Amino acid sequence: MKTKKNILVLVISIFIVNTSIFAQGKFDIEKTKAKYASRDYVYEKLPKEGFNYYKIAENAYFVHDNFEHMVFFVTDNGVVVVDPVPGVSPYTLKLIPQITDKPITHVIYSHHHADHAQGAYLYPKSAILIGNEEMTEFLKAAEDPKRPLPDVTWKDEYVLETGGLRLEFKDLGRNWHSQKDIIMYAPQQKILFAIDMFHPDAAPWIHWGESSDPDFAFQLPRYLLDNYNFEFVVIGHERIIGTRFHMEQYEAQIKDMKKIVFEVAMSPEYHKLLEEITQRYHGSAAHYEYKEKIMTAAELGASKYIMNWAGKVRNVRINAVENIQTMFMHMIVLDPPIKEMQKMKGNVITH
Repeated sequence: MKTKKNILVLVISIFIVNTSIFAQGKFDIEKTKAKYASRDYVYEKLPKEGFNYYKIAENAYFVHDNFEHMVFFVTDNGVVVVDPVPGVSPYTLKLIPQITDKPITHVIYSHHHADHAQGAYLYPKSAILIGNEEMTEFLKAAEDPKRPLPDVTWKDEYVLETGGLRLEFKDLGRNWHSQKDIIMYAPQQKILFAIDMFHPDAAPWIHWGESSDPDFAFQLPRYLLDNYNFEFVVIGHERIIGTRFHMEQYEAQIKDMKKIVFEVAMSPEYHKLLEEITQRYHGSAAHYEYKEKIMTAAELGASKYIMNWAGKVRNVRINAVENIQTMFMHMIVLDPPIKEMQKMKGNVITH
């Protein structure tokens, strides 16, 4: 009887241990957000190797150095690498064999810029390199051996299905950063890729991330929030992983900046300064007059933005003037919404 009791205790103990091990190994989204989507992680010291990594899904790994990151998936067939960032790719290649003995089967370009594509040449030539058709034309023009041409090109939409992974690609028809940007989405893992779109928990990058189409960049957060069910968004920069909250926070900054820009454009203070600037310059000095009018608006708007957002996100002061300048030029000077302009006392500024 005692022997049976001992065997029963042993079985229960083994079950508890195994259950505990399983629980520890199971991916926890909320714990990942609490640790790796928080501002505190931005300032943590990196390991001596110069990089760190963490899971953002059961089979998805986020690898980063001080400021850049990339992601790879481990599938039943092999490893799929997304966005071959040159500074992080050597760390990724070092890490993959520590995670799995499976081969790298695919490498995927996000866009043609060197800081996201020049790591492609480091990966095995046996891996299938995938890139957008239009983006490939920019790679051809670059003639950069570190950015080899894709083996597979696609247009409009594409789906990669390999080893249980489904990765959906979409060309939105307009671009927010480069001359050809794309969205990628892993529906099972709820991971969205919108490279160089924004910086989580931070003010916008200078000139809205060197945007090729600022008007579209202002619209993009709402489109993605409405059309994709994601937990994490991969941006390509920062140590922290972006979340829906971060994108909503970024959208809130855009809305506030728009409000500020129109308030400045309609303010008596700005109109009084415009009159002073006009009187100061001779007609032949149109270039100087134009720039001073733009910069006056930018400085007025930046002070309001800084007051509203200081302490809420990082790096508020760094690019405030430049970002208000860009938004003012596009929304007030170049392509003003008619209804908003009708509220104003005539034209604010002309090119």
